[in-house]
Amino acid sequence: MAKDPIPDLLSRIEILRLPSRRLATFGATRVDYRLISDADGAAGRTRLREGTVVSERPKILTAESFRERFDGFGDDSADYARWLQGAYRDLLRALEYNFRNSGLSARVISSDPRVVAERMLADLAAGGGADPAVIRCPDAAWSLALMKLALDEAARSFPGHVKDLERRGMFAPDRGEGDRRRREVEAMLDSARKDRSLLEPLGAKLRDYGLFAEYEDRFLALF
Repeated sequence: MAKDPIPDLLSRIEILRLPSRRLATFGATRVDYRLISDADGAAGRTRLREGTVVSERPKILTAESFRERFDGFGDDSADYARWLQGAYRDLLRALEYNFRNSGLSARVISSDPRVVAERMLADLAAGGGADPAVIRCPDAAWSLALMKLALDEAARSFPGHVKDLERRGMFAPDRGEGDRRRREVEAMLDSARKDRSLLEPLGAKLRDYGLFAEYEDRFLALF
């Protein structure tokens, strides 16, 4: 039987820097990243991939749709997802996290990956506003490294998400009514984007349902 290559690839992935903030509970979060790899077939050169992983708002669901949770992560992502599902099953059984990779770009730098990483980390430590994740990984496993980053960020944020959702009563036995109300609010939000006269009744509905704090940012963004 052929040896499974994924554990070996995972062991060669180094997360050198994580973003300072964690994933949001009640909205989408953008996680910028920089992936540093040896450029295959080019000694002393580095392939740098940059982009953004968008983590959608976590939902209370099972892990059944795990393989559909990664969009834009490369041709090998389905195989990687099957393997990662077991490793992160406890996390994914409670909350569903969905991730989208966007803005991927790649370029080759005429310098050793170790030097590129050290210089990049020093520049980020000096400040300037950027707050990306920085990862070293095998060139062929860039999508696996990115998926691992997304799931590690979800795991890091998970305890806070559970506390936030518990405070809102979203794990309560009567959550079905809460889901119905949120579906109604989501439909009203979509309609209010097209018809501003619906903003006032939407605000009233949010207050009536006790959901204003949860939807406040999205509601105010419509003005």
